[in-house]
Amino acid sequence: MKPQPWLWPLSIPYRVAVGVRNRLFDIGVRSIDSVDAPVLSVGNIAAGGTGKSPFVIYLVERLQKLYPSYRRAVAVVSRGYRSGSRQTLIVSDGKRMLSDPFKAGDEPVMIAEALNNVAVVVDRNRVRGAGFAVDNLKAKIIVLDDGFQHRRLKRDLDIVLLNSRNPLGSGLLLPAGFLREPASALKRADLVVLSKVEIADDIEERCCKLSALLGKPVCATQWQPRYWRRVGRSEPLSADQIRDRRVTAFAGIANPQTFFETVERLGGEIAAEIPLPDHCNYSKFYLDKIASTFTRSRSEWMATTAKDAVKLPPILRMLPVYYLDAKLEVIAGLNELDAEIKKAVGKSLEK
Repeated sequence: MKPQPWLWPLSIPYRVAVGVRNRLFDIGVRSIDSVDAPVLSVGNIAAGGTGKSPFVIYLVERLQKLYPSYRRAVAVVSRGYRSGSRQTLIVSDGKRMLSDPFKAGDEPVMIAEALNNVAVVVDRNRVRGAGFAVDNLKAKIIVLDDGFQHRRLKRDLDIVLLNSRNPLGSGLLLPAGFLREPASALKRADLVVLSKVEIADDIEERCCKLSALLGKPVCATQWQPRYWRRVGRSEPLSADQIRDRRVTAFAGIANPQTFFETVERLGGEIAAEIPLPDHCNYSKFYLDKIASTFTRSRSEWMATTAKDAVKLPPILRMLPVYYLDAKLEVIAGLNELDAEIKKAVGKSLEK
C-alpha cells in the first residue's frame, strides 16, 4: 500500500469527521463504558504495519510474568479484521481453539495459538466483547487489540505503536496517506512504542528525545527471529537453516517487503517475491500464483509469516512451506513499560 497524495481533498472531510467524533467523546456527549476489569489497549494512529498483534502477545506474556497468579485470568479482545461474525465469538477459551481464521480473522487466531491459558474473544462491539470475557470467561485483565480509536470502552492504559522506520508515514490522513488520526491524537496515549527497530545503537537516546517531545514514556521493540517451522509440523528449525537455500517468499501483511528483507538477512536466496494483500484470503487465484511461482523458480523452500500460516489450506501445506517464528523484545524502556502496566493494573487487582 502506497500513499496517494492526489486524494488529499478527501482527507479533509475525513479529518473533520474524526475531529468531531473525538470531541464528542472528550466532552461527554458520547458515552464511554467500563467493565469490571482493568483494560490495556494496544493501537496505532497509522493504518497497518506497526506490529500491534505481536505486541499484544508480548504484553500478555509480560502481564503473566508480573502477575503470575493471574496467568489464566488475562483475555484478549479483538475486532477480528474481516471476521464474518456480528456476535461475540470465542476464538479460544484458554484451553482449546474454538474458531478458525475464516470466521474470526487471522490475527486473533495467531494470537490465540501463541498464548497459553489466555482466552481470545472477537467482537466488533468491544464493550460487549470485554464484558463477555469478564462475565463468562472469568477474565480479570483485558488486553484490547487495535483499540486506540475504539473510545467507547474505557481503558486504564493506552499504548500507541509507531513504526520506527516511518512513524507518521507521509503525514497525510486516509485516504491520501496512512494516518487514521492526526499526530495530535498522540496526546491521548499513556505510552508510545517505537516498533520494528532495526539499528539499536542509539535507541536509548532516540527514546529519550521522543519522550521529552511527547511528554510521556517511550519504549522500543525489535524482532528477534527464532525458528522456522514447517506448516503442519511442530519440529522447529533454527533461523539460520534457510541460509543459502533458494526460496520463494510470500506474505499477506501490511508491508511484505520487511519480511522479504528478513529472509535475506537470515541468508535465504530469494528466487521470487510474492507480495499479497494484507489479510489475504488465499483464494484459488492466489494459491495458483504461489504454486506456479514456486515451480518456475525451482525453489527449495516457500517462506511466509506466522500470520499467513494460520490461513493456508491443506493443499498448500503439502508443499515445503515454512513460516518464521519470531519473538518481539523490548530493547529500550522496559522499566517504563512495567511502571505503566503496574499503574494501570495494580490498584484494580488489589481491591
